[in-house]
Amino acid sequence: MAKTYTTCIGMRGGATRRGGCDGCRASVQAYDGSVIIENWYDNETLKVRVCLDEGSSCYGDTVFTGTFEEFKEAMQLLKDIKEKKVSVTRHREKSNKMKQLEKMFGGAN
Repeated sequence: MAKTYTTCIGMRGGATRRGGCDGCRASVQAYDGSVIIENWYDNETLKVRVCLDEGSSCYGDTVFTGTFEEFKEAMQLLKDIKEKKVSVTRHREKSNKMKQLEKMFGGAN
C-alpha cells in the first residue's frame, strides 16, 4: 500500500502516482516560474520540501523544509499576515510573528 500519492490534472485528463516512504515529487512548470513540492516519511513523520525557480526548471531554491505540521503552521501564519490579522513590525523591531516566520523559512534571527 502506498503511503504517499501525487495527482496531476492537465489537458489530457488526470494521472495519479503512488509513492512509498521515499515519498513523491511534483513539479509544476511554466516559462515564468516553477514550483516543486516533495513529501516523504522520516521515521513515521511526514516531511515536506518546497522549492521555487524563476524559470521553467524542475530544480529550484529550497524555500521550506520541515514537517507537515510546521508547513501548515507557516502557511497559516502567512495567511494571517496577508489578511493583516498579525503585525510584522513593532516600533522598528521585528515582531514575534515575523521572527517565527523567519525561523520557519530559515531566515536570519
